[in-house]
Amino acid sequence: MKKTALISLFFLFMLSSLAAMPQKESADPSLWPEEEVTVICPWAVGGVADIVNRSLAPHLEKELGVPVIASNELGAGGNVALTNYLHSDDMYELILGGEGGFAISPYVEDPGVIRFTYDDFEPVINLYSSIMVLAANSKTGIDDLSGLIEYGRNNRITVAVNGVSGAEAFLVRALFDEIGLEYDLINYNGANLAVRAAAKGETVLSVSHQSQAASAVEDSSLTPILVFDGKRSDSHPFESVPALSELGYDTYYPNTCALFVRKGTDAGIIERLQKAYLSALSEEDVKALYEKLIIEMDPMVGHDYDAHISNVSKIVKGALDEER
Repeated sequence: MKKTALISLFFLFMLSSLAAMPQKESADPSLWPEEEVTVICPWAVGGVADIVNRSLAPHLEKELGVPVIASNELGAGGNVALTNYLHSDDMYELILGGEGGFAISPYVEDPGVIRFTYDDFEPVINLYSSIMVLAANSKTGIDDLSGLIEYGRNNRITVAVNGVSGAEAFLVRALFDEIGLEYDLINYNGANLAVRAAAKGETVLSVSHQSQAASAVEDSSLTPILVFDGKRSDSHPFESVPALSELGYDTYYPNTCALFVRKGTDAGIIERLQKAYLSALSEEDVKALYEKLIIEMDPMVGHDYDAHISNVSKIVKGALDEER
């Protein structure tokens, strides 16, 4: 009995000592960050968002004074990671997102599948904007939109996309439904993987960032059909590729990749992150990377990014209403 009592007293002493020890005030926004920060990319390794995320990390470490870890969590075009993010309250986790989860999935997914809304998140800063390109496997002989329409009269068209409810998929869906083409969207966990699929002939078409299609266009395994924009691209090798607006269609918008935190995050933390990212974006090597990736620095914050999501939501809803 004496031995048991002594052991009990020892554990009580240890517990009281631990309670008396000063605790790390990680919940104090004024001290943020005190430990390493993780930035979650909900898309594939090797994609544009992943490359940007990893390239910015070293610059952010200098600005924030702590290690910055770039990670990936795949699934459902980004929706799995966004859902899981809300189940955590770790203030040292940040996440990337864009139109797919916030302005498209709510309208194209079955009710109840999406367990979050845009209002659950707070946009910190948009990291880039990008224009998507539609390209065909060169062996199909499709080299413009009229050729695609002719091909579609006798064939069901397969299109490789990064998530069937993402930005790329919706652009195809809106255009093809308006034209009256029969098609299947084939999901790949990354726009870079979608490009490879079309280049190898697994699908007829792919939709991707211009930079991811560039090498396949240059080696003639892919033929660019159009860019989803109001004007032509000024980047090689897409200078002569018509813009969607030239072809008489108006369902397009820039694809964005923004940094988010959970709604209710302290304004001081958001401001700290905005300053850190703006500083990182001003670095010469980052500017050179953006030029290489054919993406635009478009650091929208707060209400400006809210307005962008609202505008895309209206475009999506309008296009779906026309389908019905």
